[in-house]
Amino acid sequence: MSCGALSLALLVGVVNAACTAVRHPSAAVAPARAQTGPEQMWSARAGRRWTGPFAVRGDTLFGAGVDRKVYAVDLSKGATLWSARLSGMVAGGVLLAGDTIYAATSRPQGAVYALARGTGKRLWRTSLDAVGAPLALANGVLVAETQEGHIVGLDPASGTVRWHRRLGSARIPALPVDSGAFVVATTDSLYRVGADGKVLRRGPSPGVILSPWIQFGGGLVAGTTDSTVVSIRLSDLRSSWRVKVDAPVVGAPAASGDTVFAVSRRGTLYRITGDSAVAAQPIVALSWPVTAPVTVLDGAILLGGADGTIRALRPEDGRELWRLRLLSPIELSPIPLPGGLLAIGGNGDIHRYRQ
Repeated sequence: MSCGALSLALLVGVVNAACTAVRHPSAAVAPARAQTGPEQMWSARAGRRWTGPFAVRGDTLFGAGVDRKVYAVDLSKGATLWSARLSGMVAGGVLLAGDTIYAATSRPQGAVYALARGTGKRLWRTSLDAVGAPLALANGVLVAETQEGHIVGLDPASGTVRWHRRLGSARIPALPVDSGAFVVATTDSLYRVGADGKVLRRGPSPGVILSPWIQFGGGLVAGTTDSTVVSIRLSDLRSSWRVKVDAPVVGAPAASGDTVFAVSRRGTLYRITGDSAVAAQPIVALSWPVTAPVTVLDGAILLGGADGTIRALRPEDGRELWRLRLLSPIELSPIPLPGGLLAIGGNGDIHRYRQ
């Protein structure tokens, strides 16, 4: 993901006042030879440069990308089952709900589409301004966020616009948080919005957030471009904790049990734990740029890099367990599958592995 001209501040060891000092991370260590990496079952290609998110239902993968097409791919052998061409680039991947695939386009023509899951046939199309964030389905409303700063609620069955609000530019999808509301994060504010489009609460943004929130500890956690990882309370949209790291965090963190793992743009992998005194502990300083969100799979930390390599690291010390080589760059998280994983490279290449 391109993050523009972000300032890569080299801040070391400072967290919030309640935290202890952060130790310098250990240097990256050589791969452990005792563990064998996943075995490739097949490799295929569908389109050019997929964008996330994508969806898996049974033995089918659904995704889309910059070539203006939505794809359905057979996971048993990698064959493309169908593709559907849309009016513009799909910047926010696809959303699967029931038997319908939803996708939205940006330039040259903004629109939201509903496609039949089995065939790719168009069910409806609604023209909007360019949509730059992934779609979300929240409380029976399909939520689209346009590049012009409008949040639009659509009827998922017909595509009819139910309401729209001008809240500001949003880069990440709306997040359903309970039976009656969802959270929208714009560049400067957080909003709790009802299914009817009414703003229920507004709070200040904890920073510029370029990747989706994750739910953790009863709140929401994300990384910011001002080199912090933050948690907000759903009750009042205020920060419950924040920790400083050594550079911007532009990829989504991942949670495992009571621990959050995040990686900075500088390439430092952090472990964040604690309740009353949250602390960010650096695990390892990597010598290669991380370009994909953090993924936890079978107890290992998976990180994709600009060099087209996915590496599995041991969470205790960052030791490399195994690596997979794809086409560069890796911008999308691997998908855990029963008995293995699916990895998507930077040029529409798709790879299935068994463990």
